[in-house]
Amino acid sequence: MPASGGTIGAVFEDRNRGDAAEGGVEDAALQSAAEGDRDPVGALLDAYRPRLRRMVGLRLDPRAKGRFDTSDVLQEAFIEASQRLDRYLGEAPDERMPFFLWVRFLVGQKLLQFHRTHLGALGRAADREVQLTQPSGPEASTYSVASVWLAESGTPSQAASAEEEHAKVREALDSMNEIDREVLVLRHFEQLSNVEVARVLDLSPQAASARYVRALTRIQALVGE
Repeated sequence: MPASGGTIGAVFEDRNRGDAAEGGVEDAALQSAAEGDRDPVGALLDAYRPRLRRMVGLRLDPRAKGRFDTSDVLQEAFIEASQRLDRYLGEAPDERMPFFLWVRFLVGQKLLQFHRTHLGALGRAADREVQLTQPSGPEASTYSVASVWLAESGTPSQAASAEEEHAKVREALDSMNEIDREVLVLRHFEQLSNVEVARVLDLSPQAASARYVRALTRIQALVGE
């Protein structure tokens, strides 16, 4: 019997992305899909949803807020994933992108489409944003990243102090090498494993790890934490 949605959810709630149990759940769901039962893949997509919502929130162009929301992007991306699943399963397992990264790629591309559709000429700037690391999707908004950083580390109680801290974090992020900043977003905020970050950015695991440590050390030093 394929794993149930509850079992999959439990695996994804508390795990390391490289955990063998997670890989087993994904493999079992994909095997079931190849045999004609897509329900376990649907459960996988539901389990991915919180991480993907966070990804979209970090990469949503602030100018687009109010025009569409994260649920719109995920709904259309999941529909596309379902439509393209047979093609994905038709690729050799050792040559295709890991399933989560493949779904994440589709979400990133769908977010780009939403930007272009809802921002018109402004949205075409998204083409430039993905030239560096297209599988990552649109470049993360430093405003959104700073907001998450402060929310998770504790913001000052005074509104003026909070704004000052927010500006300081944004400045620290803007001062980083683009790839280092992207590694930080992927690893620290999207919680990808080091192996996944390396795969997404076409880096060696050693280089991805070194860049993450460098970026994290830099932002902590610059914001005084």
